[in-house]
Amino acid sequence: MPSEDHSRLRRGPALAVLGLALLLPVLLAIIVFPTAMYDTRELIAWGREFPIVTPFHPPMMVWIGGIVDRLFGTSAAVMILTGQLLIAVGLVYFYRTLRLATTRDNALLFTFLYGTSSYTIFAPLSFALNADILQLTSWPAVVFHFLRAVQSNRMRDWIAFGFWSAVAVLTKYNAVVLFFGMASSILLLPACRQVLKRPGFYAAIATGVVLILPHIVAVLRHSAAFEYGLDHFDFQNPLSQRLAGVAELLAGYLTFAIPGYLIIAIGLWKGFLKIHVPEPDQSSASRFLLFTTVSAHIALVVLVMITGLNFLARFAAPYIMLTFLAVAPLMEWSERGKSWVKRSVVPFIAGLYLVAGIAVAVVFTTFASHSAMQEPTAEAARLILKDWDSKYTCGPAYFVGGRQTTYGVGIEAGRNVTALAYREIAGATWYDDNKLRKGGAVVMDTDPEFKERMARFLPGKTYSAESRVTIPLKRTWTGKQFTFPYRFIVPQGCLH
Repeated sequence: MPSEDHSRLRRGPALAVLGLALLLPVLLAIIVFPTAMYDTRELIAWGREFPIVTPFHPPMMVWIGGIVDRLFGTSAAVMILTGQLLIAVGLVYFYRTLRLATTRDNALLFTFLYGTSSYTIFAPLSFALNADILQLTSWPAVVFHFLRAVQSNRMRDWIAFGFWSAVAVLTKYNAVVLFFGMASSILLLPACRQVLKRPGFYAAIATGVVLILPHIVAVLRHSAAFEYGLDHFDFQNPLSQRLAGVAELLAGYLTFAIPGYLIIAIGLWKGFLKIHVPEPDQSSASRFLLFTTVSAHIALVVLVMITGLNFLARFAAPYIMLTFLAVAPLMEWSERGKSWVKRSVVPFIAGLYLVAGIAVAVVFTTFASHSAMQEPTAEAARLILKDWDSKYTCGPAYFVGGRQTTYGVGIEAGRNVTALAYREIAGATWYDDNKLRKGGAVVMDTDPEFKERMARFLPGKTYSAESRVTIPLKRTWTGKQFTFPYRFIVPQGCLH
């Protein structure tokens, strides 16, 4: 274990600010943004079916969303709170990983800087429980349990490594990039290469394979999710677009790693922070973190440049996490630097997010509005179902149509209603055309090419004339309203 740092750094204030910062998006959801965004609506809707395979993604985020919805409902605040608690679990693993490679104070400071990044605070408003965010829980857990297993060779550590590896794969397929980075470190570092001779390593692999095997079998039978993943690769992409993918990665760092990387830069500039060669008992873990991070980034860039992988800035979050893990053991805070962090950095971040939270609340309740996060979906569902019940004695079995309103209103229409956007119908193993014909459906679509979309995705279905409900947005005094157009697919055999 690393040698202890006997500084007088107080952990309480930093942890308090970190905890309050993580709660900021929850408070904003309660006060200002009560409605879940598109991705979260979708995973709630799919989670009610608890599928082993989905139209687009591995099922972990869907399972978590379904469980939270079953226990606590569709509230955006509850979904965001769950996500922030999972991020907190990831931060515990982040800290424990650094404790294998650096001193306690250094691990705490870098955990604080990473945990108060703009991504962990503001991304959950838009992407609560999204796979990209959930990787911030599984990836550090995978790395930590591997390092602990290398150190202890205890079977429970190997099994935990295998378990979290399966969680990472079932969260997002790009976990293969992490595993490539780790495999590179195993082959390049003698201290890690010894695991190839240990039975526990293969027990971990077996554990992971057993846990993901049902999903693999399901994907082989229903390949929509795998095909969706392949669609992100385009060998025909021009060089400019490939370079744009690399630029997106850099943009992710510039956007989502602040203010942490700026504080590190200032610390280096002022001499509060300096490059540090890890102690011998820390070097194997720190080298593993460095090699894994570099190898994973090389693999990512190769995928973008060679295979034409379409990469967006928001996908950078787990790679930023790896970079913080790799950099922290190579840095050392001076006593003056720790005092600066305690007296200036921690209060600054507290003030920064306090001001940001107040500003967002004032702006979006008084001067502006957000058509998605303040969308009155529950009221729309109530009015549309009232209209439905005035005409039919059964159903609706489905809400179908465009992604935003279908999932937003559909998940508020009751658990006996299945919500599916057009493009997911073909890949959703739980879609039942006979159920739709018998129970009917509410179709919500604002696209001008509505008839063509219906003929493509729901051929042979007849539908009513368009109706509309217009409702003011929630939690804003701007007076802005949102209009929900809808049509009915008549349920067979249950007219008034």
